[in-house]
Amino acid sequence: MPFEPHYEVTPRILRQIKAIERTAGMIDAVRMKPQWISEVRAQARVREALASVQIEGNTLTLEQAFALADKDPRHELRESEREFCNYLQAFEEIEGYRGARDVVIQKGDLLNLHRILLNGVRGGGRFVGQFRCENVEVGDIGGGTKTIHHRPLNWSEVDDQVGELLAWIESSKVRGDGADDPWVHPAIQAGIAHHRLVWIHPFVDGNGRTARTFTSMLLYQREYDFKYLFELSEYYNEHQSEYYEALRSADRTGDYTNWLTFFLGGLSYQMVRTQELIRSEED
Repeated sequence: MPFEPHYEVTPRILRQIKAIERTAGMIDAVRMKPQWISEVRAQARVREALASVQIEGNTLTLEQAFALADKDPRHELRESEREFCNYLQAFEEIEGYRGARDVVIQKGDLLNLHRILLNGVRGGGRFVGQFRCENVEVGDIGGGTKTIHHRPLNWSEVDDQVGELLAWIESSKVRGDGADDPWVHPAIQAGIAHHRLVWIHPFVDGNGRTARTFTSMLLYQREYDFKYLFELSEYYNEHQSEYYEALRSADRTGDYTNWLTFFLGGLSYQMVRTQELIRSEED
């Protein structure tokens, strides 16, 4: 069966989409100094990379991250530093997808992201750049007891499920005619793909990092990169319990409405911050 996500476009989701669209138009229309854009973009990249690895337990500080971003990446790194640098490298990789609407994203693109993100760090020793060949469980350990939140599908189904997700992503970029129009708004598409990839859990480790980077790739491809001035993972990191609960609500029900409300809320919140940043520069 092809992947067909279920969700309701609620009034709140509509307001969030409108806020995102307003910001997209404003960023496109405003002329900003190239040097200022370059500096702010670099800062946003550092914060985004740091927030994504912090969600996974990385203890690197913001001050350390900025210092590390200015160093020669070839020098010897601690694991926490390499995780961060890998994320910056992954950003360089996905920039090539910016505006490349006609590019069909393949499984190899996803595997390459995973390979970059897990190069030389925790989880990178087994099946790096490969789909898992074993079954896994997702949970938390506390007080010596493991609480299972999700049992992903059998490893033998991963390849087909990823293929179905990528097929849906490709079809949802296209505008059709009438009631069968497959087109999905880029932000909704990215949000659904984010959850679905985490749900499939195609890798032994690094699924969250890969899903968050993949989300940015999809937004970039459909020209919702907002000139790289936003940090969506920072919102996730500041609202970790809500982030995981929203993901799990879609796990439990198969309905994406609650997850999309959280995801689009985070994106629209970051868009408001981006507008304020740009206006402060204009002043």
